[in-house]
Amino acid sequence: MFESQLELEFSPDKSTAGYRLHELSVLNWGTFHNEVYSMRPDGRTSMVTGRNGSGKSTIVDALLTLLVPNRVRNYNVASSQAGSRERNERDYVLGAYSEIHDATTGQGRKETLRKPGESYTVLLAHFYNEAYKTDVSIAQVLWCLPGGKVDKVYIVEKKKLSIEGDFNDLGDVDNLRRIIKDRNLTVFDSFTAYHKKFESMLFMDTDLGNRSPMSIFNQAVCIKDVKDLTQFIREHMLDDGGSKEKLVALQERFDDLRSTHRRIETASYQLEQLDVIRDTHESFQKANEERVHGELIRNAIEPYYAQAELDRRVEWVTELKHQEEAERARLKSARTEVDRFREKLNHLERALADSDENRRLEQVGAEMDRLRDKREVVSKRAATFERLLASWEKGLSVREEEDFLSLRRELDNQLPRIEAKVAELDEKIPEISYLLKKANEKVESLENERKYLLEANSNVPSEIARLRTGLATALDRDSGELPFIGELIQVVPDEVKWTGPIERLLRSFSLTVVVPKKLAEEAEAFLEVNHLGDRLSFICPESDRKNPKLHDDSVVAKLSLRPEMEKVRQTWLRSELAERFPHICRGERDDEFKKSPFALTLEGLVKSDGILREKDDSRFMDDATSWVLGWDVSPKQRTLDDSLIKWREEFDNSGRALREAEAERLSLRSKLRSGAQLQACANEFSDIDQIGLATRIADLEEEERVIVGGSDVLKKLKEDRDSAAEKLEESQNTRDEVLQRIGGVEARAERNETRMGSLRSLLVKSMDEFISQSTGEENPDEEDRESAEEQREILFKEISKEFGEPSDKPDEIEESARTATHKLDVRINKLESGLDKFRDKNVAAMQRFIADAKNQAFRDEINLDLEEGYNDSTYKSFEEIRRQIEEEDLSKNRIRFEELLRVQVPEEVSGFSEALESHRDRIRKRINELNEHLSRVTFDRKEETYIQLKFEDAGDDGVRKFKKLRRHALEGDLEADDEDERRRERYHRVEQFLAELEQDLDWTYRVIDVRNWFKFRADEFYKDEDTLRQSYSGAAGKSGGEKNRLASTILATAIAYQYGIDVGGKQTETFRLVAVDEMFSKTDDEFSQYLLDLFKEFHLQLLIVQPLDAKIHVVQKYVERYHVVERRDGLSFVGDLSVREYLGENMEENLTDEQAVEDEPVESES
Repeated sequence: MFESQLELEFSPDKSTAGYRLHELSVLNWGTFHNEVYSMRPDGRTSMVTGRNGSGKSTIVDALLTLLVPNRVRNYNVASSQAGSRERNERDYVLGAYSEIHDATTGQGRKETLRKPGESYTVLLAHFYNEAYKTDVSIAQVLWCLPGGKVDKVYIVEKKKLSIEGDFNDLGDVDNLRRIIKDRNLTVFDSFTAYHKKFESMLFMDTDLGNRSPMSIFNQAVCIKDVKDLTQFIREHMLDDGGSKEKLVALQERFDDLRSTHRRIETASYQLEQLDVIRDTHESFQKANEERVHGELIRNAIEPYYAQAELDRRVEWVTELKHQEEAERARLKSARTEVDRFREKLNHLERALADSDENRRLEQVGAEMDRLRDKREVVSKRAATFERLLASWEKGLSVREEEDFLSLRRELDNQLPRIEAKVAELDEKIPEISYLLKKANEKVESLENERKYLLEANSNVPSEIARLRTGLATALDRDSGELPFIGELIQVVPDEVKWTGPIERLLRSFSLTVVVPKKLAEEAEAFLEVNHLGDRLSFICPESDRKNPKLHDDSVVAKLSLRPEMEKVRQTWLRSELAERFPHICRGERDDEFKKSPFALTLEGLVKSDGILREKDDSRFMDDATSWVLGWDVSPKQRTLDDSLIKWREEFDNSGRALREAEAERLSLRSKLRSGAQLQACANEFSDIDQIGLATRIADLEEEERVIVGGSDVLKKLKEDRDSAAEKLEESQNTRDEVLQRIGGVEARAERNETRMGSLRSLLVKSMDEFISQSTGEENPDEEDRESAEEQREILFKEISKEFGEPSDKPDEIEESARTATHKLDVRINKLESGLDKFRDKNVAAMQRFIADAKNQAFRDEINLDLEEGYNDSTYKSFEEIRRQIEEEDLSKNRIRFEELLRVQVPEEVSGFSEALESHRDRIRKRINELNEHLSRVTFDRKEETYIQLKFEDAGDDGVRKFKKLRRHALEGDLEADDEDERRRERYHRVEQFLAELEQDLDWTYRVIDVRNWFKFRADEFYKDEDTLRQSYSGAAGKSGGEKNRLASTILATAIAYQYGIDVGGKQTETFRLVAVDEMFSKTDDEFSQYLLDLFKEFHLQLLIVQPLDAKIHVVQKYVERYHVVERRDGLSFVGDLSVREYLGENMEENLTDEQAVEDEPVESES
C-alpha cells in the first residue's frame, strides 16, 4: 500500500481536470486562534485527520461557509447528533470552546476565545484549473459587532490571494469594510451576488440548467450511512425547493391583507359610529328647521286670523244696524201688549182678594211650594246617603231616627281609629317598599355576578375585569394574556379556614394585572390618558427571581400557584408574594403573634412592620361572594346560589307584604272617605226623611182640593186670573226678549268697533315685527316691505291649507286662532322634545366615540365643547373625521385590500402552488436526467448491469390533505369577478388554508416539502437486453452491502451530474471538489472502496475528514495529501504531510495514537 501511494503521488496522470482546491486558510476561526492556519491539498484527494475533538469538522465548516448559503449549510454534522446545527457563524467567529452554567441567569453561557468588536475572522480558499492555468480565490472577512450581530464582506478574485498578503493589518472592526475596498479587491455585500460570481468563475453555471453544484456539495458533507433509499434520495439528491420561504412570503403577504382587513373593519366600525352621529345630527337639523318654520307659522297665525276677523267685522257693521232697527219695532208692539194684560190681571186680582177661601188657599199653596222645593233636595241627599251607607257597611239601612242617631255615634267612634290605622300603614308601606327594592337590587346584582362568574370563570369582580378588558384591547391582546394576580393563586384545600383572612390581606394586590415587560410602556400610556372610574394597577414579572424559603405557617406557604404557569413565572410570583406578604398565620394573638413583625390571625387582624395593626371589616370575612383569589369558582358559585335563594325568598315575602298592606290601606281609605261623607251629608234625620216629607205634601194637596172644590165663583175667578197672568207673563217675556236682543245688538256693535280697532293695531304691529325680523333692518325700504309681505302671504296660504278657511262668524274666528295656535304649540313642543332627545343621543354617541379605545388616534382632532350648547360647530370635527375615514382611510384600505385580494394574494397563493408544482416537475426531470447518466455507469461489472431510479406517489395522507386544502384555496382565483361576496369567500378560503398550515408546523413543513410527495426505488437492468434484473426499494429486502453499493452509485453519479461532468463522455473543466465528513466510519469496507473507486473514475477531488479510527486504512490508498489537526491547551493547529511523511516517518507514532484513541472517551467536535 505504501509503494502504491508513492507512485500515485508522483504519477504523470493525476486526473487534474477542472477547478480544484489548492489551498484553504483560516484566521481566528473556531479554536484556530490568533494565527493563519493553512492546508494545501494542491488539487489532490486529501484527508483531514486527527483525534476526536481536535477541530477537523471546524475545517470543513470553514469550507462550507465559503461555498454554501447559511440557510442550508450543514454545520458541524460529524460532531452533532442527527445533524443538528449546534454551531453557528457567531460561535466560530468568537471561538466558542465550552459552555458553563451561569448561576446568575440559571442558564448555560458559552466561553469564547475572542470578544465581540475586538477581532476579525478571515476564511480563504484558492482554486486552480491546470488546463486553463487559471486561479480563482474566494474569501470572507467576518467580525462580530458589540451588539452580537455578525457582519461580513465577501471577496472573489481571479487570482491567488493569501491572508498574510491581502488581509493583514485590517485595523479595528469599524473600518474593516472601507479598508478592504481600498485594497482594490472585488467586494460583495451579499452572499447571493458573491455566490453567483464564484459559480461563474468556477464554471458552475455553464450549461447546468437547474442543477445546483453547491447543493450536492453541502449534502455530500453530511452523508454518513444509507438506511433507506427514498430517504437517501430525498435528503441528499434533491433540494428542498425553497417551499418554506415561499410559504413565509405567502404568510407575510396575507398578514398584510389581514392587517388591511382589520384596518377596514376598524374604519367601518368607526364609520358606523360616525354615520349614526351624522344621521342623528341631520335629524336634529331637520327637526330644528321644522321647529323654526313652525314658529314662523305660529307667529303668523295671529295676524292671519286677525285679518280674516277684521274683514268679517267690517261686513258685520251694516248687518248689526239693520238688526237693531227691526228689534226696536218689535219692542214697541210688545210694550202695548204688556200694558193691556196687566190692567186685566189687576182687575181680576182685586175681585179674588175680597174672598176668605182665597186667603187660606194662598197659605196652603205657599206651604206646598216650599215643601216641593225641599223634596228635591231631600231626595238627592237621601240617595247620596244610601250610596255612602253601602260603602261604609254593606246591608246596613237607616229607616228611623233612632237608626240615624246610632249611626252617628258609630261614626264618631270608628273614624279616628281608621285614621290612625291608615297613618300607621302610610309609615309601614315605604319601609316594606324599601325592603322590596333592596331585595330586588340584591337579586339582580347576585344574578349578574353569578352569570359573569360562570361566563368568565374568574373570581375577579366584573367591574374590575372590565378595566382589564379595556387595557387588553388597547394593547391588542386577549384578556387571558393579562391575568390578575388573584387568578394565579389559590388557598390550598387543607388550609381553607384561612381563606377569609388571606383574601383580606391579599385583596388589593390580587386585583393587580400581570403585564409582560415589553408592553409596560403602552400599558402606562393607557392608564395615563384614560379616566377609568376605578382603581387599576399592573405589574411586570421578572426573570431573575429565585424560589424563597417559606415558613411553614406563612401566608405564601398556604397558597398554590396555577399549574399552567411557566416555571420562571411561578418562581417570580412566589418570590413577589413572599416579599410583599411575609406574614405568619396564627390562630390567635399568642406569643408568636407578638414576636413576629408580620402576622395574621383567623379573625383577620393584620400586623405589619411590627408597628401597624389593621382589621378591615367592611366585608364579612366568610362571605365568599367578595372573594377574588383562585381559579376554582365553585365556592363562590355555591355562596352566590345560597344568597340568591335567601334574597329571592326575601323579595317574595316583601312583595306579598307590600301588596297586603296597600290593599288594606286602600280599603281603609275608602271606608274613611265614606264615613266622613256620611257625617257631612246629613246633620238631622229630617235631612234625608223622604217619607215624612211626602206625607206632609199629600196632606196639603188634599186640603187645597177641598177648598177649591167647594166654591164655583172662586174657581172661575181663579181660572180667569191665571189665564190673564199667563198672558201677561208671555207678553213681558216677549218684551224682555226684544230688549235683550236690542242690548245684545248694541253690545255686539260696540264690541265690534272696539275689536276692529284692536285688530287694526295688532295687524300694523305684527307686520312691522315681521318685516324687521325678515330684513334685519330697523328702517326697511319699500322693496323690503313688499318682499316681507310676499313672504307672509306664503305663510298665510300654508295656514289656510293646513287649518282651512276661517269661519264666517267673527266671534268664532278667535277660537279658531286659539285652536290653531294650540296645535302648533303642541307640534313645536314635540319638536323641541325631539331636539333634546337628538342632542342628548348625539352627545352620548360622541362621548362613546371619544372613549372608545379603537378611536384613540382621533382624540386630538375632536373638540367636544358644549359650553354654548349643541350646534353645528359641535358636530363639525366629527364630520371631518367621518369624511376622512370614508373618502381616504376606508377607500384607500379597500383599494389596497381589493388589490391584495384580487391580485397579490392570489398571485402569492398561485405562486406558492406553482412553485410546488414546478419543484415536483424539477424532481421528475432531475431523476430522468440522473437516469440518463446512471445508464452510462456500470453497476455490476460481472453481470454488466446499470441502475434506473423510479418514482411514484408516496401515498401520504397528510400530503393528500394538504393538496386538497391547496385546491380549495385556489378555487375561482382565475375567474375575473369583482363581486364582494366572492372576494370575501376567497379571503376566507386563503385564511382557512393558512390557519390549517399554522396549526402544526412540523406537519406543514413535511407536506410542503415536495420531496415527501415521492417515494423511490431503483431498478437494475441488463445492459445488453435492457431487461429488469431486480428492484431495490425502502430500507429492507437487501443486504447492507447491496444497499450501500446502490447508494454509492447513485451518489457519485448525482455529484457528477450536478457538477456537469459528462460520465463516459467529453472532458469538462467544471468544479471538482467533494468534501465528506466521517462518511466511511460507519460503512463497510466494500461500500467505501466502491464509492472511492467511483469518485476516482469521475475524476473528483475528495477532501475526506476521517478520525484516527480502524476505518482509516480503507481510504489511505486513495489519499495523496494529509492534513493533521491537533488540539493543545484548548487551541487547534493543522499541518500538511505528504504520503511519505504520513505513512513513513510517523507510522509507528500514528499506530500508537490510534490505540490510544480507542481507549479514551470521545469528545464533542470543536
